[in-house]
Amino acid sequence: MAIPGDMLKKGWGVVRQQPWHLAGVFASSADAEALARQMGEGYAVKYGDHAIGSPEFSFSNPEAGLR
Repeated sequence: MAIPGDMLKKGWGVVRQQPWHLAGVFASSADAEALARQMGEGYAVKYGDHAIGSPEFSFSNPEAGLR
């Protein structure tokens, strides 16, 4: 099942690290924040690289985020 922003290579990802889940990738941090709030506890917004069509998303600092 495709996620929001599945075709973006770079952007604001909404992620949960344990267990790993990429909920979406967005061009704007505001849109990512809105989804993170919807997803609930454990989800954070990170800026990084996304492998198109996959759940792979990498970011430089796993502890830093907007949330």
